[in-house]
Amino acid sequence: MSGMAGKEVKNDLLENHGRKVALSYIQRLSEAVGSVVQAKEEAWSYAPPKEDSQIATVGIGLDGTCMLMCEDGYREAMVGTVSLYDSEGERGTSRIK
Repeated sequence: MSGMAGKEVKNDLLENHGRKVALSYIQRLSEAVGSVVQAKEEAWSYAPPKEDSQIATVGIGLDGTCMLMCEDGYREAMVGTVSLYDSEGERGTSRIK
């Protein structure tokens, strides 16, 4: 959604998630998030770790569960992962702080 215009986000939320959201709310929310990111950007640092070995396998995972969303009842929440493994099957671990 980060590359979508406000109206596209509004339509996507309605069509794919059943959420009716005002365009003005989407605009205010994106401005607020942008302000927070700009304020914290200087303190954030992330450098990809040096790899000791070549990546042999990439694993991609997707999982979901249902969670109670007050007025809307149960909704599905999704999470995705990307895992990198060397030739011996050892997973590399990186955490972004």
